[in-house]
Amino acid sequence: MSRPLYYWKLVSYYLTVPLNFLGLSDWRVSFGIWCRITQDRRIARVEVPFDNDGELEVYRYKPLNENAIRLLQLEPGAYGDVLRGRLIHANLAKAQQQYTALSYTWGRPDPTQRHLIRIGNAYLEVWSNLNIALRTIRSGDRPVTLWVDALCINQNDIAERGAQVQLMTQIYSGAASVHSWLGEATAASVVGMEILSYLLEDSPFDDGAPWHRRLAPEVSEGLRDIIDREYFQRIWIVQEAAVGRRVALQVGGLNISWEAADTRRFLARIKLLEISPLWSTPEFPAVDFRALRELLEQSSTATTKRAGHAVAPTLLDIVHTMRHMHSTDPRDKIFGLMGLAAPADVAGFVPDYMLSWEETYKKFYDHTYAAALKDPGQTLEEHAKEAQVQG
Repeated sequence: MSRPLYYWKLVSYYLTVPLNFLGLSDWRVSFGIWCRITQDRRIARVEVPFDNDGELEVYRYKPLNENAIRLLQLEPGAYGDVLRGRLIHANLAKAQQQYTALSYTWGRPDPTQRHLIRIGNAYLEVWSNLNIALRTIRSGDRPVTLWVDALCINQNDIAERGAQVQLMTQIYSGAASVHSWLGEATAASVVGMEILSYLLEDSPFDDGAPWHRRLAPEVSEGLRDIIDREYFQRIWIVQEAAVGRRVALQVGGLNISWEAADTRRFLARIKLLEISPLWSTPEFPAVDFRALRELLEQSSTATTKRAGHAVAPTLLDIVHTMRHMHSTDPRDKIFGLMGLAAPADVAGFVPDYMLSWEETYKKFYDHTYAAALKDPGQTLEEHAKEAQVQG
């Protein structure tokens, strides 16, 4: 049996010509060529049998000291090799930035398959999704240090589980990286990850954007393949990926990553895409970014609070929240909400009905995107003083 790994490289050349010279100020024509080179490699998924022969026993956990955690040192190996590692005890405060915290769904046990990992001279059982995640993530030439709840917490010790849950936020915020494992890839995953990767960049929303190069159903299917997964329905991701200083999102062999400092830009670009004229047309079936947005919202809030800043809604936040409200003139979905934003947030952005909806959106994009990259605002102390004066 084998599983696919999808790799791609996209090369495109395009040219856009405004039709102003024909008296069509709101029209343009784009033409060009694009080529996507795809290699759908299949690698062996045959796992080397874990031949116990009764020699190994189930791993016996040793009690943890206060504020201590266990870390899994996963040994290198090929995908099909037996999973091997060792569990070590570490003081949480001293282990900061020395491990990767795995965020994933447990899934359901498969009674037809049994997956094991060898821990020293003993073994532990792992469910199917974690088994695939560990095999995909492990290095071929060096040990990888991980925190994995199913293995690093004694699941049969109720008291320990309760104590470790209280440390969850510290565990994930103290990791060098949070690795979000979404599961295995499909052919549609390639498109979804390509779009999310583009949203992570600083590239313009022009005709070179992937949602302009592809048909709407392909864009919708690709994004839904990623953001409709069970992972984004888990309550635990709020205090796992959302508090990570660095997050790596992986689907099969495809992955994207961002630093906490990049979260505001990533979030702003998602909101700007959802507000864009193209995204509201009937040709684009609704894609619900909500679960990913909420994760990024919580991450952005955690980052600004760590920096001691107040969190207040921006003009972009307000327009995005109200984007489903109706208006005869689409430009009023922006102009009609400017009075709800702070004066400093709308300074320099003047309603102009001489501009088309597309031109208004472009102006709004430039204004709010630039603001999203600025310092997030006042310190909490300054905010409290201002509130006291106004009260």
